[in-house]
Parts: sequence; C-alpha cells; structure tokens
Amino acid sequence: MNAQNLTIRMLLMIFVLAAGTALADTTVGSDPTDRKTLELTVYNQDLALVREVRRLELPRGEFSVEYRGVPERIQPATLLVSGDDRLVVMEQNYEYDLMSRERILEKYVGHEVAWILEDGGRVTGKLLGISQGPVFDVGGEIMFEMPGRIVLPELPGNLRARPTLVWRVQRDRAGTPDLDVSYLTGGLSWSADYVLQLDESGQTADLRGWVSVTNRSGASYEDATLQLVAGEINQVRRALRGENRMMVMDMAMKAPAPEMEAESLYDYHLYTVPWSTSLPDNSNKQVSLLTASGLMVERIYTVRGASHYFRGGTSQSHQDVWVSYAFENDKANDLGKPLPAGVVRVYGRSDGDRQQLLGEDRIRHTPKDERVELTTGKAFDIVAERTRMNYERVSDRVHRTTWKVVLRNHKDEDVTVEVREPVGGDWKISSSSQDHEKVSAEELLFRVGVKADGESSLIYTVEVKY
Repeated sequence: MNAQNLTIRMLLMIFVLAAGTALADTTVGSDPTDRKTLELTVYNQDLALVREVRRLELPRGEFSVEYRGVPERIQPATLLVSGDDRLVVMEQNYEYDLMSRERILEKYVGHEVAWILEDGGRVTGKLLGISQGPVFDVGGEIMFEMPGRIVLPELPGNLRARPTLVWRVQRDRAGTPDLDVSYLTGGLSWSADYVLQLDESGQTADLRGWVSVTNRSGASYEDATLQLVAGEINQVRRALRGENRMMVMDMAMKAPAPEMEAESLYDYHLYTVPWSTSLPDNSNKQVSLLTASGLMVERIYTVRGASHYFRGGTSQSHQDVWVSYAFENDKANDLGKPLPAGVVRVYGRSDGDRQQLLGEDRIRHTPKDERVELTTGKAFDIVAERTRMNYERVSDRVHRTTWKVVLRNHKDEDVTVEVREPVGGDWKISSSSQDHEKVSAEELLFRVGVKADGESSLIYTVEVKY
C-alpha cells in the first residue's frame, strides 16, 4: 500500500470516528406537546399506569433522547417503550436534580461568586457553604451576611427544571416514528363518594355517586383518556399515603351527567370516563360515577350488647340505639351495579324541603346483588336500658344470666328495634319473652316492636359454656 492510499484511509477513519462521536453527542428533546394520545389508568392505591404516544423525529446512529414532562414520582424501572422496532434503548437515566435557589448555590460551594451592591459596586468572594445560610470568604474575612444580590456566571450543569428521562439509544436509520411509552407512577389515586338523598318518609331514596381523582404526581395530564380500576391489587412496595378527599358539592338529583362505562377486568372492575379530561398537578377532580332513583330503603334501629355481659359483666346501663339505612344493590331496586369502596353521606329533608346531613358511613367494594347497610348515628327519641336481673356461675366454665332490656319509644310512629347479643361460647336460651334468632354461633338476635310513645321489655335467660 503506497503512502497516498494510507493517508486517504486514515483520513476516512478519522472522518467516520468524528462523525460517530458527533452523532453520539446528538440530543433529541421530547416534550408533552409531542403527544398524540394520553391514557391514564388510576388505581385506588396511590398508583397509576401512564401510556402516551409521542411522535419524534430521530436521526440514524447512536444519540440521546431527553423525554421530558414525566412525573416526579415515576417508577423508572417500569418503563416500557414500543412502537418502533428500529429503536434500541441501551441505557436510561432518571434525572431529578431540580433547579432551586439552594441547589444552584450548592453547586457553587468552593467557587467564586459576585455581589452587586446597592450603589452599583461589585464584590467577589468564595462561597464556603450554605448549610444554615450562606457563608462567604471575602478578602480573607468570613462573612455571613452580604448586602446586595448574588450574581453567578452561569447555571451549573446537571440541573433540570423538571424531572426528565434521558435515554441512550441507537437507530439504524433516520425516521419519525410514533413511540408508545408507558410507565407506573405514584401520586395519583381515586376514591368514590356517594350521596343518598332520602325522601320525607325515609322509605325511598336517590343515589348519586362521584369519583374524586387526586393528582400529586408532580406532572399535569392534558386531554387524557381516564380509566379507573376498582379493586385491591397486590403491590410489593411501600405503605400507602393518606387520601386527600373532596366533598361532594352537588347533592341534587337534577339532570344527571353521563355515567362511566363499567366492565369486568379479570377480578376487578374497570371504569372509563366517556370524555377526555385534564388533571393538573396538585389538584382534585370529581367525575360523575352513577345515578339511581327511587331506591327502596329500610331504616333499622339496633342495640348492641358485648361479650363480657355474659361473664358477670355490666349490671345496669343505658345503651345507645344506632340508626342504619339499608338497600339492596340489585336491578329490582333500580341499581345492580358494582359500587367501588367509598364514603356514603346520607341526607334527609326538613321543613321547606331543605337538605340536612343525617350521617355518613364507609362501604367496601360492593358487587351487584349485595346488600348495603349504612350506620348514620344514634337515635335521639329511642331509649334503651339494660339491667342484669340475675347472674349465676354454675361452674368454672358455665355462666347463667338473666337480662332485661327496656326500650322506650318517644317518636310518633311505631318502631322495631333489633337487640343483637354477641354471646360467644356454647350457649342456649332457657327462657325468653320475645322470639329470638340465632344469627351465628356467636350472635343472638331479638326483634322487639315498640309502639309510638310506648315501652317494650325483653327478658331472657341464657346459659353459656366457655
């Protein structure tokens, strides 16, 4: 090989290496404005799946992609990139060293900085530290306070205005593909809130459900398709954050909004909002979930005992009478829909058709064809008084107790009060003034009718073997 050919080959190699190095230094930026579609699937447990399609103009060779606009609470290890078979992601960095006054100054510790004084003069010195306020070395003197404004020559490197994913990638030719990118993030959650509006008699009601979606992820989502998963998925991760809930403001059953589309998702339920919506960062949004009218509702009054009553416990006491409202979640009751877990607020009507809060309770995830019972508070006009009439310890393991429960009804209507006794052990009723029902091996139930402005007594003897 002659000297001329060797020189040409060396020049070509240098050119190729220089071109490759320049291409490797190429950075392609992508912002949320590049999105073609955005989908959010939000779970009850401070978790969301984000899927977005962005169109990017990509060169050939090895280069970097700065994928901006991701949430601060992204889980980078869950990233999945598809839609372009020619793109190979070799390395990924999640850069979240964000710009702030403190972080910028931290980068200048040990370096010269300058101040512009109020008279326009300029002073320079070395920044020694900022742990509990800045400390400076100015002309060999240590100063803690400097009048004027600090001036820096430039922003330090490796600081970001927003969290950014940085990929090192390769592509065998230039093109403009649609990248399908999905990842999990914390900071997004949802919960259900319901309003049960009773009629004047308390026998029928209208139900309206809302979904409250909370965004604390560190990013905003514009014009997103929103889906919600009801159910508890298993996660191998940290404890859940507390909820930040909104109060349901619109309680009136006027023109209902379109309901969410519901479908089964294996062992969960998936709800899709039938319109695109936006979720700004640090915000709560409410979306209509369901409406139902004319539900048949049962009002229940309950007195609850305690297991220690049957081992020589309380001799005499006044007891609370709890008020509950129950309805069947079935089609015959104009419902029959999966009800996600949430808080149900029960409202009644006072004179002048004014709405008044009667109480609230939390329901679990409730499938269709299941009964919903809500405990709203304590009855004012129904009084319960319990007296132990007799107690006998038959043996070390056998106790015999006679109880008298007096119920006084000061309302202007007849009521039925359920007396529920958690007896426990091996028990049997030897005598009773009222019919009883064995609800379970541990619970005994009496249903006692009480006339308006009247009084009824329940007297029974139970023998328990422990």
